[in-house]
Order: sequence, then structure tokens, then C-alpha cells
Amino acid sequence: DAEFVGEDGQKHIPVMLDQSIDAMNIIPNGSYIDATFGFGGHSRKILENLAEDGKLYALDKDLDSIKMIDPEFNDDGRFSLKHGCFSKLKQYTKDWGIYGAVNGILFDLGVSSHHLDNADRGFSFNKKGIVDMRFDQSSGISACDWIKDVDEQTLSNVIWKYGEERYSRKIAKSIINQRDQQIIKNTDQLSKIIDKAIPKNEKHKHNATRTFQAIRIFINKELDVLKEILNHSYNILAPKGRLVLITYHSLEDKVIKNFLAVTDDNISIPRGLPIKSEFLKKMFNVVSKSIKPKDEEVKSNPRSRSAKINILEKNNEDYV
Repeated sequence: DAEFVGEDGQKHIPVMLDQSIDAMNIIPNGSYIDATFGFGGHSRKILENLAEDGKLYALDKDLDSIKMIDPEFNDDGRFSLKHGCFSKLKQYTKDWGIYGAVNGILFDLGVSSHHLDNADRGFSFNKKGIVDMRFDQSSGISACDWIKDVDEQTLSNVIWKYGEERYSRKIAKSIINQRDQQIIKNTDQLSKIIDKAIPKNEKHKHNATRTFQAIRIFINKELDVLKEILNHSYNILAPKGRLVLITYHSLEDKVIKNFLAVTDDNISIPRGLPIKSEFLKKMFNVVSKSIKPKDEEVKSNPRSRSAKINILEKNNEDYV
């Protein structure tokens, strides 16, 4: 029952569904947030584990997800869905009256199969469509408009920083050269320019993969948004509340690792103050990290191949 067909007529398979719900350690009457609703696969499973007095609040930046919501969700009094970005969860949880009382937040990061399968969204180099790449098409600048005006150095830096692409300079130079001759509007154009700029083909990976990832991450400020919510998460969560993060690439993992390094000692202590380490406490415990999908899931849902689950739990020594 994990696979279902949305109103867009496409199949949607939630990544690592059972493992991520187990990781939430759901309290039946608790308050939970699905920060990346998508087409509701994870939310549906969370609701199955909640009692009548449990609550699930869901968010999505993409208006398609809001418009195509399955009617069964609207009929469930325990559930509410909001169009918005999870970086604003501090304010949203205050509005909902659950600030400091959230038992778990689930994040399925990255790009969904809906985005990749829909040519009009411009996320995929395999589909011919306008190079848009915004999760929220109601705000911000599209990748197409950004590419029209960006300078070569900035473009190269973005491709290197967010795509970890070693041919970033060659690719940036080729894109700028082609742009000067004709506007780069569609994904097919962009993909071919990138492909020609790379001198060596990589096994099992399209040459445009890293550059498309880089531009998408930059356009949506994905890593900045993740950093922001992690920084607010301690005060949003209830004692022993959990963050369950499904990541897809090393850059997301690095943000989480850096966050944990900063919060290993309570960040409210001023730097340089001579306090013995035993009086400091960790803000989060790592329950588990880098949980991988099972082999059968990877076979049935290739998108899950690079997925990992990280589970963080709010540490509160006063909690009994």
C-alpha cells in the first residue's frame, strides 16, 4: 500500500516509508510534523500510528502538492496542511500552539519523483521543458532567468560548491558562450551544453547530473533552509522529540554533521567561559545515522538508492 497514484496520474512511492516511520518513535497522542508533504505517503503512515487525539501538521513549498491533495486527508480532523517552507517552522509552530511540544519532525529532502517526471518543472535533463527548477513556483527566480544574467565566475562557483563537479569551470564557460549566442530556455539545450563540455563520460551517471543538482540546490536555497530549521529545532521540539531526516547527497549530510558539531556543547554557553565539560550537555543525541534502504526497495524504487535516514533526538536531562 506504499505505492499510490496521485491526481496527476503518476505513481508515487514514499522513500524508506517503514524505516522512517519507525524512526519517528510515534506516541499515539503526540504532535508531529511532516515538513515535506509531497503526495502524502509518509503523512498517511504517520496518521495510521496516531490516536484520535494525536495531531499531524504538514507543509509543502509546492502548490501542486496542496492542489492535488487526496480528499481523505481533508476529512481527517487530526490533520492540517499548509503551503510554506519548513525554514519558517518556528513561526508556524507558534501559530499552531505547539512550539516546544512537537514530538517529531520528518524531512524527506531533495527532489521528488513528481518534480523529475514533470517536464514543465525543468528539474530533469531527461525531459524537455523550461529550465525552472523552483519547488515553489509562486516565488523566487527561475533557473532559466538566473542563467540569463549570471556571470561566469558565479556560475562556476555554484556548480563546484553544490554539485561537487570537477569540470565546473569548463561547464560554466560553455554555458556562458552558448548563452551569448541564444537564450538557454529548455533542459534539453542545457543538458547538451553540459555534456559537450565534459571531456570524460562517467559510468552509470549522466554528465549533467551534478550541474542540474547544483543549480537546483542554489535556486531553492536548499542547504540554507536546512541550516535554518536545524538551528530552530531544539526549541520547537518537546523533550525527547525527534528529527528524522531522509537525505540524498553528501552536502545535506555535511550540514547535519556540522550542526551536530556546533550543538555538541550547549550553544547558550558563551565561548571561552571557564566551565568544566561535565556541566555542559549535548543538545541532541544521534539515535542512528546513515540508515540505508533495503535491497528490494532500491530495485522497486531507484530514487531510494542514494537515500539515508538520520535520526536525532532532543536531549533533555531533566526529562523523566
